[in-house]
Amino acid sequence: MKKDQDQRKFKSDTRNLIDVTLLGICITFFGLVATIRPELLQNKIFTIQLVLTIPLFMCGLLSRIKEASYVDSQRWANLVFVSTVIGYGFFTNIIGLALSFITPIGIALTFFVTSIGLNWVRAGVVISYDKTQTKRRLIREIAQVAIIVFLGILPAIRFY
Repeated sequence: MKKDQDQRKFKSDTRNLIDVTLLGICITFFGLVATIRPELLQNKIFTIQLVLTIPLFMCGLLSRIKEASYVDSQRWANLVFVSTVIGYGFFTNIIGLALSFITPIGIALTFFVTSIGLNWVRAGVVISYDKTQTKRRLIREIAQVAIIVFLGILPAIRFY
């Protein structure tokens, strides 16, 4: 039991460190865009995702802390899951959309396709170690692909 708790705390701390880093990147990126290329903020889809990524990562961070401190923590785990899936999808999109604004579209599409592909590879590795994660990983990856396609790729190619 102690080993499971220690392992859960380690995973939580590691994920929090990653999310804090991504949160810092988002805040810095927002500041840079607002200062250097404020015209990019005229794109509503880009701006909404950039702005919402910050509270999504904050929600994930704070919820993960609560998740680690509760014995029955499934509700906190679900909130972490939803906020981080959306946050990571938006994070991918703001990078891809920024690339689509300043580079040829092929570069942005390469970024999007590579991100999606590597997420699926990572999910496959997780599932290969733990088959009980199949449903959760499939939900996560399908949600991420939907977020990236509809709020990243389609706006990048100026579909809407």
